[in-house]
Amino acid sequence: MLSRSPSISVTAMAKALEDGRDVVLISLVPGDTDRLLAMLSQMPDEALRWSMAPYRREWVERWLNTPTLIHLAAESAGELVGFVCIEAYTHPKRRGIGYLGAYFHREYTGAGLETAMLERVLESARREGVHKVDAGAVVEDENTIGLLRRFGFETEGRMRDDFLGDDGRYHDVLSMGMILDEEPGERRGVWRLSSDTEG
Repeated sequence: MLSRSPSISVTAMAKALEDGRDVVLISLVPGDTDRLLAMLSQMPDEALRWSMAPYRREWVERWLNTPTLIHLAAESAGELVGFVCIEAYTHPKRRGIGYLGAYFHREYTGAGLETAMLERVLESARREGVHKVDAGAVVEDENTIGLLRRFGFETEGRMRDDFLGDDGRYHDVLSMGMILDEEPGERRGVWRLSSDTEG
C-alpha cells in the first residue's frame, strides 16, 4: 500500500519535448515553495481562469509537506515549468483514493509535457497501491476535460454552481475519476450526461 513518502524518486531525468526543447523531471522538496509559486502564476490564461488561482504560499507549503503526495515536477534552465501531483487521502474510509492536480507553464503546453508527466505520475500511483484517482474540471475548461479523457478519466457527476468565476458567475464542475487497477472491459457503469460541457 501507499508508503509514507511516495514522491517519485528521480534524479535529473531528461525529457525531450516534441518541439525539441529539453526539460528535466525532478522531485520537489519543501524548500521549493517559491519556485513552485512562481510557476503557478505563469500558467496559461485559460488555466488561471478555471483554477484556484491565485495560489497562496500556505497551500503550496502544505502540498510540499504532505507525506502522501505523489508528485513530479519539470524544470528548464532552473525554472519550474510543470507540476503534477496526486494527493492520497489519509482517512481509512478513503484509503487507496487520491486527487489529481496538474499545472503547466504557459510556454510549455502543447509540446508533450502534459502527457509525459501524467503518464509517470499515474504509473507511480499504481505502483504505490492507489486504487482510484479523482479529478474535477469546470465545464467550460475544455482543455483540462480533454486531457483527462485522453487518459481514461470518465465523468461521474456534475456539481451545479460549484465554482465562482472571475466573471462573477457560478459555474458547474464535472466530477471525474479513473480506477487504476481496473482491466479494460471491467469498467462499471458511470453516469452518462446528455452533454457534459453544456453551460
